[in-house]
Amino acid sequence: MNRRHLSTALILLLALCALCSGCAELPYQPSGPNGPADPDYLPDDGSVPTVSVTIESTPIIYIETAGGAKIPENKMEVKCTVRLVSKHASECAEGLEATVRCRGNGSMTVGSKTGKYPYKLKFDNKINLFGVGSTKEKDWVLLANVGEHTMLRNYAAKLMGRLMDGIPYSSHSKLVNVYLNGDYIGVYELTEQVEVSPGRVNVDDSRKDPINGFLVEMDAYAHKEDEEEAIFTVNGTDFTVQSKVRTDKQLAYIRKCIAALDDAIHSDDKELLEGLVDMDSLVDMYLLQEFSKNIDAGFSSFYLYKDVGGKLFFAPPWDFDLAFGNDERLDDGSCEGLYVATGRDGFSQNNEWYIRLFTYEWFRTLVADRWAYVSENVIPEVIEGVRKAADQIADDMEYNYQKWPFLGSGQHLEPEHIKAFTTYKEHVDHLLQWMENRRICLDGELAEYRSDAPDTADEADRLTDKHPLS
Repeated sequence: MNRRHLSTALILLLALCALCSGCAELPYQPSGPNGPADPDYLPDDGSVPTVSVTIESTPIIYIETAGGAKIPENKMEVKCTVRLVSKHASECAEGLEATVRCRGNGSMTVGSKTGKYPYKLKFDNKINLFGVGSTKEKDWVLLANVGEHTMLRNYAAKLMGRLMDGIPYSSHSKLVNVYLNGDYIGVYELTEQVEVSPGRVNVDDSRKDPINGFLVEMDAYAHKEDEEEAIFTVNGTDFTVQSKVRTDKQLAYIRKCIAALDDAIHSDDKELLEGLVDMDSLVDMYLLQEFSKNIDAGFSSFYLYKDVGGKLFFAPPWDFDLAFGNDERLDDGSCEGLYVATGRDGFSQNNEWYIRLFTYEWFRTLVADRWAYVSENVIPEVIEGVRKAADQIADDMEYNYQKWPFLGSGQHLEPEHIKAFTTYKEHVDHLLQWMENRRICLDGELAEYRSDAPDTADEADRLTDKHPLS
């Protein structure tokens, strides 16, 4: 059987299979996912056929801007329609009205350099996309993850957050293929927007009283001229309010809550801190940031929220593309050593709260005891979840890197050894091994602080030298 006859038979077989499984009508894509990159598959008359195919794992989002308009880099919204294609008929949709815009700060810079931009979709009506999360919402994010060649570091951090009992909400995500105005633009991470909503950060920010529920972000980008959000500063650190703020009194109340937290952290008064903060979230967020060795733990995208009458929660986790050994500035990507607990000299990304907390014996014991459980029960699930996601997306990543020839080079701040990887498999294998090695590293780093660890005569002197109170 020659190639043309074989391809015809394959199309007929796929069409037959589609009758027995969830399927969607997909336009033939000779150079993108779900279509062979072989000109012999094209009909003799040069037309582009539509065939019924079964999508095995990866959904597709088609975005058509009004009049084919370009999406500007200034975050201006552009009207569009969206088509969703999935192997599950219930997840497919056409003609969804929405707006699309570029988004992000550092990721926008990388987008401008490479041409692959991150986007935010805002639908006219609430919708759930491909079963991501549990509710229907209007706001959704498409992360380009250009400087992160596995496209799984953000995925891993969010997964770990969902597996940590102390973190009540961590965004769900799924890797998808995206087309913009008919052109394939690659694999993206579809994820829930961090925002106040019953299905996301569930606080009540609807009150007109000064005391209101709120969501805030530790945000080094807070004073950018093109932003018009409510911002404030506590002890030299800038914060952006990501919830509704109607009056100056409400903003003053939010700032007062964060200032009280800052004072409590610097007081070494555990009972005072317990009265303000959900301690499980405080500890679990530290471990998530430390395990991933997130260089930006004290820079931006570090969130806290508080409901009316409730305590402050350290959540949800966000923005880990430079974590998991993917930033040359932090120990050249090494998995060794503590970072969030100690910071690095001259780093603007240090999380001063956790550095202070780690000087307290009671906090070190809390995190060490909790890590013993997390290391054995949570981290293996994270690693296995990343492995499965990588296997499912591997074929699609081949097309992604045909479109965007980033392999074998650096797009942002990757260490040299990561830049050298020329295959997707090499990148994934490195990430999986890094996580396993990091787990072993923290087992050793934190063991001495556990409540069941043996005492040593020079413990006080050693801790003072390692964690000075300056």
